[in-house]
Amino acid sequence: MTRPLRIFLAEDNPGDVELVRESLREHHIEHTLSVARDGREAKRFIQGIEEDASCPDLFLLDLNLPKADGYELMDLLRAHPLCANKPVIVVTSSDAKKDRDRAAQMGAARYFRKSSELIEFLQLGLLIRELAEENGLPVGA
Repeated sequence: MTRPLRIFLAEDNPGDVELVRESLREHHIEHTLSVARDGREAKRFIQGIEEDASCPDLFLLDLNLPKADGYELMDLLRAHPLCANKPVIVVTSSDAKKDRDRAAQMGAARYFRKSSELIEFLQLGLLIRELAEENGLPVGA
């Protein structure tokens, strides 16, 4: 039996947190999900990673967080000795080209624009599955 995919989510909207959980269930991804509700909480989580086993396999970052935005978190991740190469999916409501370009320049593996349509939001799970498989990470059945 493989271990579950360890995912970290920085998201301040409780409804979007539930949609992420649902997208993971919908695509049968065995996972553990750690959630930070704002940028400060996310920074504390990232700064507290002291061993490889405690670094999540995958990061989902909203760009528009209170107390520290997704770009600050990406900078922190890319500078962290244990997490610098971990895949990041930017999960945001912004569809601005400047945000897409900046996320790509900072090393985001994927950019997912949140949709108000449930069926479209659930596609995040498929994106997570594809990225995990590309990186040889466990995803379950």
